[in-house]
Amino acid sequence: MPPIVRSILAIVAGFLFTGVLAIGTDAVLMSAGVLPPATERVTSTGVLLLTVAYVAVYAIAGCWVTARLAPSHPMRHALIMGGIALAMQLALLPMSWQRTPAWYNLLGLALVMPYAWAGGRLRERQLAQGADTPAMA
Repeated sequence: MPPIVRSILAIVAGFLFTGVLAIGTDAVLMSAGVLPPATERVTSTGVLLLTVAYVAVYAIAGCWVTARLAPSHPMRHALIMGGIALAMQLALLPMSWQRTPAWYNLLGLALVMPYAWAGGRLRERQLAQGADTPAMA
């Protein structure tokens, strides 16, 4: 398989990993009554901080997955995923702005690239320690 195809698949896999976990957690929390329905405004600071926490874990893990599956340059792949996620978040900002406070939206935007860097860095550390070899060498 050509490296560009493997690169694209690595990024798609990271997005799917992150998205399935985040959307699944949202659905579970909505069904449990922790999060309000998607049509209602979220005002609870505690609930918003909870979402920041699990999105952080999922985003870092998703960027690690991308870096792990990348044929080369794991950090570059993680940061590309972060850049795409940032563009998507900016595109969805008008909808999110109606549902959540400004601080939450701005914090989400500010943390996208640090999450991507953290996921890529975790993978780089693994490779430097010789924990394993690149996924698709």
